[in-house]
Amino acid sequence: MFFAILLVLFLLVCVFICLLILIQSDKGGGISGAIGGLSGANSFLGTQDTANVLTKGTYIFGAVFLVLCVLMTLFEPGGGVAKSGLQKRAEKVQTVTPVPASAFGADGFIDDDGGAGAPGAGVGAAEEGAPAE
Repeated sequence: MFFAILLVLFLLVCVFICLLILIQSDKGGGISGAIGGLSGANSFLGTQDTANVLTKGTYIFGAVFLVLCVLMTLFEPGGGVAKSGLQKRAEKVQTVTPVPASAFGADGFIDDDGGAGAPGAGVGAAEEGAPAE
């Protein structure tokens, strides 16, 4: 639940940072030109002040972006530790129990009776077409 809230905040911050960056102009006249030349924006903040406000806003939201990234990795629903494919395969190999050597017959295959008896006794002569005794 907490991760979902962080994710929504993260997406909102991402969109807002994109808008802040797109509104800025490289010469300092960004927001007054974006509003459409209204004199209210220019007289309220001034051209230089709008550039300073947008720059500071970008810094602030950039810092919030980084903090949210760290918090999201700490509160990730999968325990916070992602495993690579190599780690998963290594764990799978470690959990597999080996077949005991007594289960194999003389031919190298697993005997039908699970290895009880003489080597190769699991595959009977009757299966090969010879009469059973």
